[in-house]
Amino acid sequence: MFQDVLLNGDFLSMANLTKVAIALVILAVTFVVDRLVRRALSRYGKRLDLEPHAINILKLIARIVVFAAGVVALLIHFNFPAEWFISISALTGAAIGFASTQTVGNFLAGLYLMISRPFMVRDYVKIGDVEGEVKEITINYTKIYTPTYNITEIPNRKVLDSIILNYSGKKDIIDYSFPMGFPHLENITNEELIAECIKPTIEKFYEKHKDVLPKKPEASMSNMDRLGRDITIRMFFPEGKTNEFYDLQPVLLQDIVTCWDALKAKKAS
Repeated sequence: MFQDVLLNGDFLSMANLTKVAIALVILAVTFVVDRLVRRALSRYGKRLDLEPHAINILKLIARIVVFAAGVVALLIHFNFPAEWFISISALTGAAIGFASTQTVGNFLAGLYLMISRPFMVRDYVKIGDVEGEVKEITINYTKIYTPTYNITEIPNRKVLDSIILNYSGKKDIIDYSFPMGFPHLENITNEELIAECIKPTIEKFYEKHKDVLPKKPEASMSNMDRLGRDITIRMFFPEGKTNEFYDLQPVLLQDIVTCWDALKAKKAS
């Protein structure tokens, strides 16, 4: 009898040791998988040229998923009742649901922007009604340097819900167009407007600022109705030098308006 008790005690001890050993193996595998996944994400992020903070966020999400899987495996291994899983799932779902209105929504939108990349840092964009150079893309906000020389932060959820116009082209040149409206005058034809006002002004402007501008501005008629006519001015400026563009665009506008006033006065006399 006593010998049987000892044998049963040894068996229970061996069973407990085996359980502990398996639990340690699960923990070791969890840590190894976490390290391997993080390394793979680092290589993947560098290959896609993702921002460092985006890579860190992906690593954080991967770590949470891997360790959550490890905890579930341990619970299953130690035969915890199913109520534990239900309680943990309910608490997790409630926490995510409570936070998802703003934080999680911006978080997921930021991840999507960093991976899909509809624009990148230094691109010149128009997002909804906000226009300017992209200074930074964080996990929650996209920061835009606007023509008023200020930084506007747009929540990433709003970015995804907006129409995005990206002016950045190839060879690090921003290709930007804007309209100018002119009324119909009986003594000034469209040809005269372009030949005597628009083109000469652009030529003088480019000669004066060609050390800054990569290409000469262009102009073309884009619309005409009974109220007037629209001329589209197309400007090119180097990526990353937005201040020069913000300084020079009003100068070109003013030069064209001055020439237009002079042309009207000339025709009227």
